[in-house]
Amino acid sequence: MKKYLLWSLNLFVSLGFMACNDDNDPKPDKEPKYETITENSYHLLSVIDKAYYMAETQGLSEGNLSFVNNGYQLDANLAARIIGSGEYLYSLNYGSGLLTQMKPNGEDYDVIKEINAGLAVGTDKPRYKLADDKTIMVYNVTAEPIVDEASGNIVDYTCTLRMVSVEIPSMTITNLTEFVIPQSDNAKLGDGYYPTRVDGAVISGDKIYFGLMHTSNLDLIPPLRKPKQTGLETLVFDYPSMSNGKIAESSKAAGHTSGYRAPSMHVDEKGDVYQVNWFMAANSFDLSAGDKTVISRLKGGQYDDSYLFNVSEKLGLESNIASVGWFYVGNGIGYMPIQIEDEGNYYSDNSWVIARVDVYNQTAVKLNVPMSSLFTCENGIVANDKFHLAISPIGGEANVYEFDPTSDSADGFTKGLTLDGGNVSVVGIYMTQIEKEVEVTE
Repeated sequence: MKKYLLWSLNLFVSLGFMACNDDNDPKPDKEPKYETITENSYHLLSVIDKAYYMAETQGLSEGNLSFVNNGYQLDANLAARIIGSGEYLYSLNYGSGLLTQMKPNGEDYDVIKEINAGLAVGTDKPRYKLADDKTIMVYNVTAEPIVDEASGNIVDYTCTLRMVSVEIPSMTITNLTEFVIPQSDNAKLGDGYYPTRVDGAVISGDKIYFGLMHTSNLDLIPPLRKPKQTGLETLVFDYPSMSNGKIAESSKAAGHTSGYRAPSMHVDEKGDVYQVNWFMAANSFDLSAGDKTVISRLKGGQYDDSYLFNVSEKLGLESNIASVGWFYVGNGIGYMPIQIEDEGNYYSDNSWVIARVDVYNQTAVKLNVPMSSLFTCENGIVANDKFHLAISPIGGEANVYEFDPTSDSADGFTKGLTLDGGNVSVVGIYMTQIEKEVEVTE
């Protein structure tokens, strides 16, 4: 009995001691809380003596960015074309067909993977476009002459579009499609011209649209050779099957519809496609003969001929104007580089300026930014509710300009990041995004 009582007392004392220790221990800290944030980085593409360089910055609104002893040189036989998607940049070497996936590391860029996308479509000069956040479309048009056996003359061309999908970020090539582009009756009114390029691809609903560029060939004998092209044409497929290819046509205006390096087509929030035409006095289209820069609209795979936005007319300038692409911001607002014919050559002179366009209300305003050369302009971006575009006049001062989409004033912009001027031409701004987990502080 004594042993039992003694054991009970010892147990009681031990438990009490443990309880006292528990009371004296500090209470554990609360579990930390985390949230996921998206961090943006910005990348500017420049051309210096025909070489292409990329440099990274964390902001576009202020400060300086120099490419001197700073830019990362890209492989570019003729030109570099860039796409930004997610945490990667994709650089197409126009001249070799190599597509390179790069990741910024804070100092320069790590090459992650490289594929020969041009080989898949039969050229070292393919065009490409981001179709959605998982797919890059790569495409090329080949033209084979049709020769009359009796005369030996070229009487027409067979133009074949080859296109593939590149799945990103895996960089896997899939879905090779070949399609003989039909020559419409309108095409045969041209000066022996035939479709040699598609570009500017956009997807709306179950349709994918490709703008068309036509090349004239004076070896093509009459009656196929006529003074000039008339009308607009767009190549349309069912998407994603890439079937039922056809030419959508409009007689409301004239010109190429592919864009050059800036995109020609955009899809608005309603799913409508808005498209700018392209013609230059140096090409098949004579500005002085009455051709106008217009924005047309496509719906359901067809031109909507109830709509035509005559940008040339709305600007009301004494000079004729031209454009090779534009950028859509949202809510009907976009920004269009325009070339003013009276200011000089479209390629070698500071003859370009920016117009703000409203495709819903069909208004256009020439903005009071410096004249520059924007024929090879590739890309601008929307960040922090502003549209950002680099303007680098030949021999002048260069900046990133921030345009306020809510302002219809000719001064609806501010100067942002200062860039190298002189012989440095900044042709594109791109964005990468990474997601990070950060601790929430209370």
